Amino acid sequence: MSLKNLFSILLFYVFSLTFAQYTASDVRHFIKLEANKMLFYKSTLSASSTTLKPAAASVINVNGIWGWDFKEKRFLGIGIGYTGYQAYSGASLFGEINFFVSNTHLNPYIGMRAGYELLFPTNLSRSGDVLAEFLTGLQIRLGDFTYVSIYLQSGLAYRQKTLFIPLRLGIRF
Repeated sequence: MSLKNLFSILLFYVFSLTFAQYTASDVRHFIKLEANKMLFYKSTLSASSTTLKPAAASVINVNGIWGWDFKEKRFLGIGIGYTGYQAYSGASLFGEINFFVSNTHLNPYIGMRAGYELLFPTNLSRSGDVLAEFLTGLQIRLGDFTYVSIYLQSGLAYRQKTLFIPLRLGIRF
């Protein structure tokens, strides 16, 4: 059995154990829209690897995420995004999982994202790269009887062989 197949089976098993305990009444559908500024942290690019140097660029990112909340303790979603570098742009597709600490108006959480980002134009020495983000955030619910909330999020993001610190603001409804 290949390592890729073993990893896929392990990932499926972890998600099955994490989310199988919930009934349909425990699950809510949500959409998240967010925008952020990404601050350069550290580049792992060598001077000869490509002409894209995210460290010299102002990087903005906009995402839309569609997913499910399980008893307001865990969120699992898929998303698409747009990232604007200096003279380049990228489209990303990713999965996201969040684990919430409590179910109050101020709800801290941790989470992660993983996916792939495709760069445009394609005259670079590479057309895309994996993306991974480890996140912490604070979700602020806007009322007692509404599930609309805003959230602030930061962490560490790996995109295009560069580490960024995202400063993100989003709305969840």
